Amino acid sequence: MKVGITFNLKRSETELDEFDRPITIEAIKSALEARGHKVKLYEATSPLLFYSLTIDKPQFVFNIAEGKYGAYREAFVPALLDELRIPYTGSSVLSLAISMDKVMTKEVLMFHGIPTPKFKVFKVIDSIEIGDLNYPVIVKPIFEGSSIGITSKSICVSDAELKDAIEKAFKKFKRPVMVEEFIEGTEITVGVMGNFPPQVLPPMEIDFSTLSRRELRASPYIQTYKFKTEYSDRANYYLPARLPEHVLQKITEIVKNAFIALRNRDVARFDLRVDKNYNPYVLEVNPLPGLDPEHSDLPRIYKLMGKTYEDLINDILQIAVERHRVETKLSFNHE
Repeated sequence: MKVGITFNLKRSETELDEFDRPITIEAIKSALEARGHKVKLYEATSPLLFYSLTIDKPQFVFNIAEGKYGAYREAFVPALLDELRIPYTGSSVLSLAISMDKVMTKEVLMFHGIPTPKFKVFKVIDSIEIGDLNYPVIVKPIFEGSSIGITSKSICVSDAELKDAIEKAFKKFKRPVMVEEFIEGTEITVGVMGNFPPQVLPPMEIDFSTLSRRELRASPYIQTYKFKTEYSDRANYYLPARLPEHVLQKITEIVKNAFIALRNRDVARFDLRVDKNYNPYVLEVNPLPGLDPEHSDLPRIYKLMGKTYEDLINDILQIAVERHRVETKLSFNHE
């Protein structure tokens, strides 16, 4: 099969932090080629992207492009591919736009009765009052992924800390921010693969206890940006998570329902926390989960399952191809 890879390349430290390292793009290309696919690369920031895709017409696109501008930038390349009628891996334009917005994501989850922490949105003109939220709380930018904007100062236990954290977030991101009740407990991340129905992978626990004191000061038992980019490999990971079986089953059901509610397709990764009473809460979803072979959680989950990176990449492609065939057949029959 002729497969294109659409991506945003991180060439330097000044590039957006969500962009992919060259090693990731090459690893995906090699994994696809190892199974006999002919692969061509398409950089999403290129002004020739539309022209190149129009001329080449790949049979399928493996999409990992994050987009560059705007709050809903992850939806740009899929919208372009839809216009060109080129099928691609991963979620649709609508699903990507909703999932990129942490507030909209939580509103959808709440509508479907899926547990997520209480929250409040603050605009620059708003007075900073916690309202009916309970401390501790965590301050998050609404339209950022990869834990961008999450630091040790994001968790607040007083009005003064909250005011300072919100003002810093306003200054940095120049957009409204979300304040969410912080769930003290176990950090869990869960991968989902497939569509009919989606298959939830074993929940993975992230254990921060092996970090040094200095690292824990920077990442106080949460996945800060610093943790993800500098020392995630020094944490311990357990698959499945060290939780009672009934809790693991509850997490699986919650994540499956969230995947369906958010109209995700093919693959996604959900972040949750489980409190001391074993109540799971969905924090957010990543419908374009990181595929860095060295640092990303989904490849780590596959490795702990005894599978290879090559398996992961080709499973994603095969799942998307099968989904497209079903959708095309259903559409044809309907007509």
